[in-house]
Amino acid sequence: MAQVGRNQPCPCGSGKKYKQCCLAADEAAASAAREQQRRSTPSPAVPLHAALSRSTDTDDDQRLDKLSNDAVDLIHDGRFDEAERVCHRLLDEFPDLPDGYIRFGQLFRARGEHKKAAQHLRLAAATCRALSDNSDMPASLDAEADALDRLA
Repeated sequence: MAQVGRNQPCPCGSGKKYKQCCLAADEAAASAAREQQRRSTPSPAVPLHAALSRSTDTDDDQRLDKLSNDAVDLIHDGRFDEAERVCHRLLDEFPDLPDGYIRFGQLFRARGEHKKAAQHLRLAAATCRALSDNSDMPASLDAEADALDRLA
């Protein structure tokens, strides 16, 4: 199974970012599996620098998460004009990330504008391809765009 990036949409389909949705549960399951492995097989000591190099969210990550999740919440609440403004902010502040395009895709799908939704999802897929060699996310976005084209 391909690894999901922290800032990508959650594979459960909630529309929220993975780290704001299922990441904690997945990390807990992985931790339990590692603990079981540790109990059954002694492991070498972890170097101190590796133990201290845990990454933390930056202000940009937190702002990105807030904007992205706000857009999802506004779409779910049917507050499309406000959601559109948040989507524009996402694209303005994070032009190199797919989040703004993905949220626009969700917004236009909710509005019933399937052709516009498909266009934005394809832009998100292209952005994902530029960021990573992982083809799972772009393929998923392209498939969703194809399905929306058939509805248009």
